[in-house]
Amino acid sequence: METKREIGVMESKQITISGISCMSCVTKIEKALYSNSAIERVSVYKETGIATISGKSIPHADVLTALIEQAGDYTVDATSANPSASTKSSHSYKPLFIIVLYLLGITLLLEYSSGMFLMKTWMANFMAGFFLVFSFFKMLDIAAFAKAYQSYDIIAAKAKWYGYVFPFIELGLGIAYLVYSDNELTHGITAIIMFVSLIGVVKSVVQKSEIQCACLGTVFNLPMSYVTIIEDGIMLVMALFMYFN
Repeated sequence: METKREIGVMESKQITISGISCMSCVTKIEKALYSNSAIERVSVYKETGIATISGKSIPHADVLTALIEQAGDYTVDATSANPSASTKSSHSYKPLFIIVLYLLGITLLLEYSSGMFLMKTWMANFMAGFFLVFSFFKMLDIAAFAKAYQSYDIIAAKAKWYGYVFPFIELGLGIAYLVYSDNELTHGITAIIMFVSLIGVVKSVVQKSEIQCACLGTVFNLPMSYVTIIEDGIMLVMALFMYFN
């Protein structure tokens, strides 16, 4: 049986480091990690303290911790460096599926009660519910969401403020779809936002980064995978459909 190392599949691990205050700290940590030949790629985000480590065979958490602590006065989050089995098993899409099913059921019932099914009306109601519900969970802990979002979103990674504003953007879009269900500007903004979000998600999945999907904030421990790509992709297609029709 071939192992991951034999077939050349890259592994990826994400850890949280405290004590990073400048780009010099980032350089020291990256240099220390690269000193281990098993590590092929390192990305350290100064703003969040999150480091993504990739290689065909990533060293044990204790080895990574030792390398980082030797580089300076830095502390590695033990939970992120060596997650327990119970933490791994808590990764589940169940909350996401339940919420989507509820939105589907409620919006379809609304169309049924009107006596006529209109695709654009149903999509607008679904989009309104989607953004209102998802923004609610993000607002339960905006700071935690912003930190998690920075680890994969291409805009939030460069502009920290975007992660804090994003829940309110979703709230605004939800209200807009309720009040102005057939507005090209709303559809256009939604399409742009979902496209940008999709880029970050695809990048993380392709790199096999073990990071948390922040679509429902940090209340639920949703893993980043192709399910997230499908979710963002469907929202993008719906927004484009409404915009061009």
